[in-house]
Amino acid sequence: MSIVPRLRSRPSGRLAAAVTMVTAAGASAPSVPSPSFPVPVAAVSDRAPAGPCRGSARTDFDGDGVPDQAIGAPYANVRGRFRAGAVAVQMASGLAWLSREGAARRGDGFGAALAAGDFDRDGCDDLAVGVPDLAFGARAPGAEGNGAVQVFRGTPSGLRPGPLLTVRTLRRPYGTDRFGAALVAADLDHDRDDELVIGAPGLAGGGGVAVFGLHGRALRPGPVVTQGTAWVGQRGADTDGFGTVLAAGDFDGDERAEIAVGAPDDGSRGAGTVTVLDPLERSANYVGQEEPDVDGTPERADGFGAALAAADFDGDGRDDLAVGAPGEDREDSAAYAEGSVQVLAGPSMSRLGPSWTGRARGGRFDRYGAALAAGDLTGDGVPDLVVGAPGRNTVQILRGARGTGPTRRGAVTIASPLDASSRFGDALTVHAPSRTGPRPADARAGAGTLLIGAPGAHGFGGAVLLVPAPTARPTPFPVPPRGLTGLSLT
Repeated sequence: MSIVPRLRSRPSGRLAAAVTMVTAAGASAPSVPSPSFPVPVAAVSDRAPAGPCRGSARTDFDGDGVPDQAIGAPYANVRGRFRAGAVAVQMASGLAWLSREGAARRGDGFGAALAAGDFDRDGCDDLAVGVPDLAFGARAPGAEGNGAVQVFRGTPSGLRPGPLLTVRTLRRPYGTDRFGAALVAADLDHDRDDELVIGAPGLAGGGGVAVFGLHGRALRPGPVVTQGTAWVGQRGADTDGFGTVLAAGDFDGDERAEIAVGAPDDGSRGAGTVTVLDPLERSANYVGQEEPDVDGTPERADGFGAALAAADFDGDGRDDLAVGAPGEDREDSAAYAEGSVQVLAGPSMSRLGPSWTGRARGGRFDRYGAALAAGDLTGDGVPDLVVGAPGRNTVQILRGARGTGPTRRGAVTIASPLDASSRFGDALTVHAPSRTGPRPADARAGAGTLLIGAPGAHGFGGAVLLVPAPTARPTPFPVPPRGLTGLSLT
């Protein structure tokens, strides 16, 4: 139900990576030049190494103890290549851009998905960038991309190019896989480093996910899981989109994360489904609206599973899963897209509390639940649920509560200060408070900070807004509008 066309690409050569420093921290953002550093020298920071990585903050790429931000702009022009894509990285030293530099091709969509995690256990988070519409070799006009994921290694002196991952890395032939359309990083095997899970919703047979880095093997390829995998036991169709959306959480409390996979076009009517996978135990838990413990009735274009977020919303020591269905409405029609969200308790995946819509009577095209994020925004030690309704340009914060999970009691709705086509709330992320860095004056102790993407702002140049506290007014994040800026966030 997106109003932006799916990212397309043309044939492209070998993926390369480069960056350029754009602004100093706190400086106003001038017009943005194309990245110009030579390959493979691609450090986001030009300062000398400050010492070993401390590993004290999530999304801390340089190990200084302060969270950094990565912001995707997959429609950015790079050296005249329309919609080649770029990623802005904000660190203590300033704002810099990552791109494919000399290898950029029209429509690659570099930055359509992002994930941060410590893949090599060095204490600095690394950055994975999805390029789902990249094509290797010739293809028919209008065909989907093969896709790739470029990994950047975090170091005390900044991000450096790491491996390029494709389906060939998995010893599979290229297809219209859109490999890299979704990404998530999590510790799936309890070995103190993160694994990288990559969604390929165009993989033949209905899509799939690939796991890299199990058992401390530093992003070595692991299993590819599809609906047809024997221990998953589902029937797939080419249009299911299995792997379009990913999340990870410890749903059973065993100190290992499991993978939640959204297939928003799956089901007999294309209403969408979610499957929770444990690739080590080889177990799968299917969740659909036809299940008795799940709210709603499967209807075409519901988009159940189009957004996912995992956190321990009820404080029982096990993560729960929030599921968005932005196409849901009170009638069996694709024309309204009111949207809904519900939380499923781990490990049973039965509904925890009510389901929600954006308004008491709903609203046409609100698309409530199109984006979700989780984190403690109030400092009470319980994660809150953040829900985007980009069709209405609002974001709602539902407070987490011990024993019951998210509640509308004390909920806060944030309205967009931007234009009506901004798609405010199309991407969301919550940053945990820094242990060592400065904290906004209006942020509560122990509370995180909310970043909101508005990729339709400024004529689809895009924007990102910062909310340091639930009742604070959104303020612009200093990143230029380059082309759907803010469509993806870490």
